[in-house]
Amino acid sequence: MQANYKIILFLAIALALPTSQMTVFAADYTPYNSSTMRTSTHTQTKFCPYNFSVNSDLTNCTTYGLVIHDKSLKGANLSGSIFTSADIYNVNLSHANLQNATLRGSVIASADLSYADLRGADLRGINFYHSNLEGADLRGAKITGSIFPSVNFEDANLQGVVFSQTKSELANFLDANLQDVDMSQAELLGADFTGANLQDADLHNSDLAGGSLAQANLSGANVGGLDTAGADLSCHGHQICIG
Repeated sequence: MQANYKIILFLAIALALPTSQMTVFAADYTPYNSSTMRTSTHTQTKFCPYNFSVNSDLTNCTTYGLVIHDKSLKGANLSGSIFTSADIYNVNLSHANLQNATLRGSVIASADLSYADLRGADLRGINFYHSNLEGADLRGAKITGSIFPSVNFEDANLQGVVFSQTKSELANFLDANLQDVDMSQAELLGADFTGANLQDADLHNSDLAGGSLAQANLSGANVGGLDTAGADLSCHGHQICIG
């Protein structure tokens, strides 16, 4: 009788609460740990266990403050997933699908994101310290206010990306596609843009002191107020170029 009373009381309270204050628990609830993630559907939110592994399908998963160190998620499908304020260190995400994923406010240090699909991803406010994004596709990604010290963007596709007010000291943009990119007011000290496509790029009021624009295409680029003290300006397509 007491058990039935509790069930009736619970249902009465649930019906009285606004929908916004109700929480749905799955019958197969698993306590959160480093191998547990919450997956969202159109009808409910539930916790589901999974194993971090190569080629994992982790689409549309949601978590906060996830810690992943020294793991391989090579080729994993994380499209549409939400990893807000995650701590990702020394993780192999090469060739991973992170299209439209949200990693806002995370730390992604010493990670391998080479040839990853990051189109449309929300990467704002992230510290990518010493990570590898060689050949990665970041078209449509949101990265304003992020930090990219010593990050490798060689052959990456950043066409049309808004890079304004980012910090990319000593970053490597060798042969990267930066056409129509907005790199205004960015800290680019010592950054290497050798062979990069900077056609119609906006670099105004950025700091490229000690960097390199060797063999880069600057046709139509806006370089007003760009600090090029000590930089290699053997580029082409713009009056700022020498030689």
